[in-house]
Amino acid sequence: MIDLGVRPHTDALLAALGPVAGLDILDIGCGEGQTSRDMAAQGARVSGFDPFVGGTDWTPHGNGHYRIVQASAEALPVDDGTADLVIFVFSLHHVPQAKLAAALAQAQRALKPSGRLMVAEPLAAGAGYYVSQPYHDEGPVRAAAQAALDAFAAPLFATRERFAYTERRRWDDYETYAQRQIRNMRFNGYTEEAVRSPEVQRRFAEMIAAHGGDFDQPVRVDLFSAPRA
Repeated sequence: MIDLGVRPHTDALLAALGPVAGLDILDIGCGEGQTSRDMAAQGARVSGFDPFVGGTDWTPHGNGHYRIVQASAEALPVDDGTADLVIFVFSLHHVPQAKLAAALAQAQRALKPSGRLMVAEPLAAGAGYYVSQPYHDEGPVRAAAQAALDAFAAPLFATRERFAYTERRRWDDYETYAQRQIRNMRFNGYTEEAVRSPEVQRRFAEMIAAHGGDFDQPVRVDLFSAPRA
């Protein structure tokens, strides 16, 4: 395991990946496309896929291009062997457990023989996880995603590297935190009432007192390469 330390999210991913300029990248579970845009800014050609977000045309961004396609991880509308890199960034744990094997097989199918699969997953740890537990406990699904990498991804690739980093997240007050989580409700299964519960507010105040607003998120990155035929 290579520890990348405390880094901004995209910086950590690029430290694990190396240069991405000129690569054809599939960003699975892209949401509104922030990581797709970040990779495009580095010169990549990025197709983001998400079942809950409407599609876009190819759009220039930085030194590259990106688009968003409305599609699910287990049914990617792409040809075999066409991608240099497939990424799941904080998204594999959102794939239903019964479909994890199919989603990872789709990623392997889409990759060139020289391609790589990168999966970045938040761990069920840290101040942010502690605060969100009462309304959105992702511990079980995050554990299932990690287990799926061992069971379904590792056999599909010749090599595997592991990285760890800490993403710095800062919240100076509860209301700013609550508004951000409320905006994320459409991707998750909780309610505004749950976010604003007394227990969540108590936990938030406890973490502010302990950490001064730094709600660091530990992250694990698995980088697989050389897809097996």
